[in-house]
Amino acid sequence: MGPSARDAVADGEDQTGETPLLAVLESWTEAVVDERGLTPVRRDVSSMVTLLTRHLPWVCEREWVRDFEEEIRELLKVTQKITMTEPVRQMLRGVTCPSCSMLSLVRYHPGDWAAECLNCPSQRFDERDFKSLVMAQARGLERVNP
Repeated sequence: MGPSARDAVADGEDQTGETPLLAVLESWTEAVVDERGLTPVRRDVSSMVTLLTRHLPWVCEREWVRDFEEEIRELLKVTQKITMTEPVRQMLRGVTCPSCSMLSLVRYHPGDWAAECLNCPSQRFDERDFKSLVMAQARGLERVNP
């Protein structure tokens, strides 16, 4: 076993989790293929991820979408640890969340958002919105401290 192992992990256990990456992708790919009546794809990561991504809007309408999201998110975390690509969290000092008013805004590198709140999962800002928030809070401070 290990990164240079020549054989696939077939016993349901791997070095970092209970279920191997391929087994999770295979089970969700099979579910989509079976429920949608699709032609099965090759059992490699690229083919399965492509199929799952292509049918993601449909997956999001299924009652099992929460299970799907949890398992795929866990695969992402495990993969990021193995490849040492885990996002690095940077606290954004001096800017408060407009929802909870706490100094809890962070940025993850790499990440999709310019900022997000640790306390308010719905508070995520793209670069433009984050700059607007910083400017608005700076103007508010200028009024308090002329």
